Amino acid sequence: MAGTRFEAGRRRGESEQRPGSARLRDALAFQRRPVETLARRRRADGRLFQLTSAVAGRMLVVGAPELAREVLHAPPGTFLTGAANRRILPVLPENSVLTLDGEAHRQRRRELAPLFHGDGLNAIAPVIRGLTQHEVEGWPLGRPFAVLPRMRALTLSIAVRLILGIENSMCVAQVERHLRRAVRPYSMLSGVAALSRLGSLSPQAALERGHRDFGRWLGAVRCRRGDLRDEVSGPELIGSDEVISLLIAARETAATALAWTIELLAWAPQAADDVARALARSERPPLDAVIWESLRLRPPLVDIVRQPVGSVRLAGRMVPAGTLLLIPPPLIHSEAASAEGDRFDMARFLGFPPDPHTWLPFGGGERRCLGAPLAMLELREILSQIIDRFELLPAGSEPERPRLYGTALVPAAGASVVLRQRRR
Repeated sequence: MAGTRFEAGRRRGESEQRPGSARLRDALAFQRRPVETLARRRRADGRLFQLTSAVAGRMLVVGAPELAREVLHAPPGTFLTGAANRRILPVLPENSVLTLDGEAHRQRRRELAPLFHGDGLNAIAPVIRGLTQHEVEGWPLGRPFAVLPRMRALTLSIAVRLILGIENSMCVAQVERHLRRAVRPYSMLSGVAALSRLGSLSPQAALERGHRDFGRWLGAVRCRRGDLRDEVSGPELIGSDEVISLLIAARETAATALAWTIELLAWAPQAADDVARALARSERPPLDAVIWESLRLRPPLVDIVRQPVGSVRLAGRMVPAGTLLLIPPPLIHSEAASAEGDRFDMARFLGFPPDPHTWLPFGGGERRCLGAPLAMLELREILSQIIDRFELLPAGSEPERPRLYGTALVPAAGASVVLRQRRR
């Protein structure tokens, strides 16, 4: 595809002129220390630079807020998002709201919108509170405890209830087991076309089997139980491809955001105390400020991606059709910060909601995350119970670094904290 090369005559030393060994080192560094690698390359190569990903190959990184805004708010039809999502996360099914483009995407988005707005959210709010209360009752006190795995279990339970209407914990465990089989780590390599030569042993074949088996299992469950949407309002039965995509997105993004906020608050006990006092007075602004600041400093995903339909000019350069553009929220947030952008400070957003053009944990433009309202509801409901019940202390000697898990930026040690009963 023409999208992997740029015009001749560019200044020597930029990304596309880098030897293969340098690109390999970049790919490894990006996998191990994604945020630091992006910042380093931004300083070295400017607002627009090329980077290699182990999964997606060469990408053009948009490293400045004004360029990100130009791409995210371009006229409809300028960029594809669904096709780009499949390149960065090849385990996603082709026929889902995350991987469709154009009118097909808009139609699917309209069909799914009732799940994440209005009555759909109102119905799930008490469910979130009940599941959270049950979850945190078993948390240990006084010893290091990794919260990320528990947040994954909790957010999956919420998503399964919302999307499928399943409440039984044994059924939720079955969903998790079948979802894990459908998107095994080996399947992430399905974006590497050369590996299809392995035939039935290829990651492409493994991915196809995983999706097919998930669909069969889901169909069998529905046949046994009838329409699972009898208690939570929403659209008609959702296809298995859509279910896979929604569960992946709803689980990992919210779980990672929750884990990061808990880890950050362990290093900022005054902020946690301020939120606890405000919650006792039924005041929400400090909690919102903490959530917004956590999502700014530690956005859960590294990838907002687009690819141009035709050649486009960006930062004075011609970018060929099909080029994979990566807009990394942590880099955009850092560039947009006015002062001490690498420090957690809830005062940054007390009374000042984030600017949607430079605060991008849920993407931006017409493809902003459909599930953002659900994620914010989960953050508010779950964190309020945790902060009200526990004092949070660091488990290590320094804050955890982000590492890549698929396209999620997760805490390297799983957000390990020490819990202590909050004193009244």
